[in-house]
Amino acid sequence: MKHILIAFCLILGLNYSFGQDVHFTQYSFSPLHVNPANSGLFKGSYRLGALVRDQAFAISSSAAYKTINFYIDATMPWKVRKNDWIGFGINFVQDRSGDIGWGSGGFIAQVAYHLIANSRNTISLGAQYGSVNYNIQHPENSKFESTQRGIPGNPSASLQKSAKYTDFSIGMNLLSSIGSAKHGIELGLNASRLNQPTLTEVSTGGGQKLATLFTANVGLNYHLNPKVDLRNNLWLRNLKSNTEIIPQCVASYLFNVEKALRLNAGLGYRFGDALQFMFGADIKNLSFQLAIDQTLSSLRTAQSPAGFGAVELGVKYIGIVSKKPNPKPKVFCPRF
Repeated sequence: MKHILIAFCLILGLNYSFGQDVHFTQYSFSPLHVNPANSGLFKGSYRLGALVRDQAFAISSSAAYKTINFYIDATMPWKVRKNDWIGFGINFVQDRSGDIGWGSGGFIAQVAYHLIANSRNTISLGAQYGSVNYNIQHPENSKFESTQRGIPGNPSASLQKSAKYTDFSIGMNLLSSIGSAKHGIELGLNASRLNQPTLTEVSTGGGQKLATLFTANVGLNYHLNPKVDLRNNLWLRNLKSNTEIIPQCVASYLFNVEKALRLNAGLGYRFGDALQFMFGADIKNLSFQLAIDQTLSSLRTAQSPAGFGAVELGVKYIGIVSKKPNPKPKVFCPRF
């Protein structure tokens, strides 16, 4: 039983890497996870953000599937051409499931160069590099047949196994504005695990090759009137024969001009899986949003309440570092 459980965990981890990979409802709150070209692509000095997803907890326990994404990136004035800039970022993603905490986690470093093509178009090219580790976080919570039958020993010690791979990804992004209202258009494409690394089991050296994950996004921020914006997005992700398609539309209403307060609400749909409800607000440079997935697939019958699939909370903040002026003192000659 002990060996069966170990094999099951490793096979599950490898298949999970192929079949599902980490996915979110609010990809707009995980820009560095979506595309390294987004590193430093904002108006400000630095950006902090986090996205927490609790998925399918109603099926088994509160530890069913939990995913955390935290990132920080900053803009630097280093450039080759006037008005260009460089962005640097660190992206952390942890994905865990079950009471034993099986899953992955890793820090990824990112860099992007942002080129101002003209007054309406910005082209960004980015790359990322880092290591991702798979392991069992809480082997003490595992259940073994030998333990239930009172056989002495510590079979959970054999679960101290881990696997890892090195990720190299590249991406590009285009920001453009059209019309007199300057509606915003965004086009992005990212190839994660471009090196097709091998997920290597640390103790034995064995492993399995991972496929490249492609992510594409199209966005339109349409200024309906001075107070209402429509933020439309289409997300596409492909991993071998598995494709994820998510169209979304979020309406943003300028509730208070003086406080720069916007109220946001919208809908999305993950094809073949779930309807998405999103509610949030922007307060100056701070944004937060809650998303709830309503499962529409056959999986909904296993959930309680039926169809309650996932809860996700996203937060991001853009900070501005202002340089204090340091003028040289002027000495005036007194008149005689």
